[in-house]
Amino acid sequence: MIDLSILPSRLPSLQTAEGPVSIERIAAKHVDALCEASQYSVEHVKPWLGTGLCPVTIPAAKQCVTSLEQSRQQNYGIAYLLITESQCLGMGVINYIHPLHLNANLGFWIRPEMTGKGLAVALSQRLIKLAFEQMKLVRLELLIEPANKASLRVAHKLNAEKEGLCRKRVMGRDALLFSLTR
Repeated sequence: MIDLSILPSRLPSLQTAEGPVSIERIAAKHVDALCEASQYSVEHVKPWLGTGLCPVTIPAAKQCVTSLEQSRQQNYGIAYLLITESQCLGMGVINYIHPLHLNANLGFWIRPEMTGKGLAVALSQRLIKLAFEQMKLVRLELLIEPANKASLRVAHKLNAEKEGLCRKRVMGRDALLFSLTR
């Protein structure tokens, strides 16, 4: 069994032109920042991830944080936020962790005004390192909507291998399956 309780609450920070960006495990202190970022991002995130990981109200953000913490306690998933000066810039998750096969999904979203700055790639690289080195996973999967050009570029920059099209895979929609292996 993979024990997510031993994973760090912070990952190494990112250095950007605007200054440092911390990567913090989601916690109750992030509710307001998560809600604010989600309000700006929901139209881009909702069609693919729903509003569960992009909550637009304070009660929904509290529920999101609680649910993600429960997932971590059950060794099912872990989520980190990109934080700068108490503003949330996005989220990265490793979830659907399979303890026998040692694989999981990798997902992310970045608030629209911060896209194109390498944040999704850098966050994903930190999560990949966490997954392979500390969690000892052997495979990560990315499920990407075929029309999502930005996420396809991220997968390409991560050197993820395109495995094929999964019909009706995510919320009744087709998804391209990419993999990263250790």
